[in-house]
Amino acid sequence: MSGAAGQGADPLRDAYGVLRGAWDEQGGLSLAARQASLRRLRSAIKARAEAFAVALDADFGGRSRHETLVAEIMTVLGSIDHALPRIARWAAPERAAVGPRFWPARARIIKQPLGVVGILGPANFPVQLCLLPLVGAIAAGCRALVKPSELTPATADLIGACLREAFAADEVSPVAGDAAVAAAMTRLPLDHLLFTGSTGNGRKVMAAAAEHLTPVTLELGGKSPVLIDETADIEAAARSVVAGKLMNGGQTCVAPDYVLVPRPLRDAFVTAAKRAAQALYPDPEGPGYTAVRDEGARHRLAALQEGQAVVPLFDRPLAPPKVTPALVIDPAPTSPIMRDEIFGPLLPVLAYDTLDEAIAQVNNLPRALALYWFGADNARLAAVLERTMSGTVAVNETVLHAAIDGLPFGGVGASGIGAYHGRTGFDTFSHRRPIFLQSPRSVTRLLQPPYGARADRIIGFLLR
Repeated sequence: MSGAAGQGADPLRDAYGVLRGAWDEQGGLSLAARQASLRRLRSAIKARAEAFAVALDADFGGRSRHETLVAEIMTVLGSIDHALPRIARWAAPERAAVGPRFWPARARIIKQPLGVVGILGPANFPVQLCLLPLVGAIAAGCRALVKPSELTPATADLIGACLREAFAADEVSPVAGDAAVAAAMTRLPLDHLLFTGSTGNGRKVMAAAAEHLTPVTLELGGKSPVLIDETADIEAAARSVVAGKLMNGGQTCVAPDYVLVPRPLRDAFVTAAKRAAQALYPDPEGPGYTAVRDEGARHRLAALQEGQAVVPLFDRPLAPPKVTPALVIDPAPTSPIMRDEIFGPLLPVLAYDTLDEAIAQVNNLPRALALYWFGADNARLAAVLERTMSGTVAVNETVLHAAIDGLPFGGVGASGIGAYHGRTGFDTFSHRRPIFLQSPRSVTRLLQPPYGARADRIIGFLLR
């Protein structure tokens, strides 16, 4: 942090004070300022693309360069490119109908930035999950505090450099610090707070934000199910599921978390999944397969496999910090691997006998961030959509929906509150402010007291 935002004894409150002061004096960012700053941000990120790949490799102890460039850098640049030509249209006032009872009055809706907002990013996709929300906030005209995860320090430094290059300190301030700084940020009187992380930490963020009635968007996780139908192409389904699961070493909030497969197809799926993993990662000890960054997470993943029927997906075990991906066959519903979000390259595979049984299994767990369905029978898909709930559904694919700017990204229930990406991100950080414009010839004045025969005639007409 630099300039006025970092000179006091409490850099977080100093940064917030600069942003709040600018908001009080100037309001939100103009359309021209939004567009110009997003172009500068795009240039700053693009110029550091390879530096981000190096930083994330160091922070993870082994992070695929291609995953960084595709899932972090290209995704953010694509989001900026999606927003830039559309901001003026998103921000334009909208006419609203008032109905014949209020004629000839008029109404419109204006879109105003919410104010000073906060963004708390996670460690698994630290660039994407800090900067995609920021694109929505800037498109809406907000001023923002952005705290990257302290668990990826080299990446956080690069994010800070990009933000300082693209924005003035009274527009966007990067915030450095540990979990205590993040907790302090949740207690500020912000106008909106977006948090990405675990469901447990989401509860803490929501409780802290409640002190100031700060509205929150919580992007959490949960156990995203894969439901393979009897009509599915097992080879294609297995490849998509494995690709989604092993991306970023399984450390993805929308990664498949367990697979439900018809009992007669289970063994075929297991064989196809092993084949897919080895085709996707012919050299898993090389740079293409991402490590599990945290030692505590590696121990947790090892504990989840204890006492289970485990089928490794590679022919040989991997040395830490990488974790050997594996299928866990028919774990008990009460086992930790079926209760908790896995967030690593382990994938339970459960056989089912009827579609009703599979749907019941999905509904026995909290609502997930994504549901993946593989099959060719639209009627059976319709039954799944009608009888389950999740943040998003992808059909015959996994994970890719999270990079589509035209789709809202968010959870439901335990997997999150609110959404962003594209126009939805603009709306998240905007207030749709209704404006009612009365006419001097308004007929509604004829219904004001004192009431009499004229009011009775008008009411009779309106109730006809």
